[in-house]
Amino acid sequence: MKFPGKQSAAPPALKCQGGRRASANNKGFTMVESLLVLMIFISIAALFPLVYGALYRTEEQLDPERRAEWELFILQLRKEMHLSHSLQITEERIIFVQGADLVSIEKYQEGVRRRVGGRGHEIILQEVVSIRFYSCGSLLCAEAAFENGEKEEAQLHLYRGETI
Repeated sequence: MKFPGKQSAAPPALKCQGGRRASANNKGFTMVESLLVLMIFISIAALFPLVYGALYRTEEQLDPERRAEWELFILQLRKEMHLSHSLQITEERIIFVQGADLVSIEKYQEGVRRRVGGRGHEIILQEVVSIRFYSCGSLLCAEAAFENGEKEEAQLHLYRGETI
């Protein structure tokens, strides 16, 4: 519908090419624009592994459960050593003599448990693949390997009067 006094906008100039009409309006990507978009995409893609690695390390530092559990285990060992008057060390077990009771800390399935007098079942370390107790001079050494591949080790001073 045409209104009086208004002229309709003329369509863009058309050129005939082989009997077909082609628009004179070429609003596509140029080579420079395409290269710019590709460069931005590659820059973002190159930064992705760095960002992912930083997030993974931050998560690992914010989740110190394994380290805290290990330190509590070492505190428990230290307490048992302080309360005992002698101890016996084997590869996967340590036995403390406390008065008439024998307190053992040993590997059990995928954990380390504490038992008193051969009874009880108190898990004090979880997800353990292996644990090793041994004496190194005047020290009690403990090494543990966990299911996630982490390894921890500690050395505790033996008190006078304790026997190995």
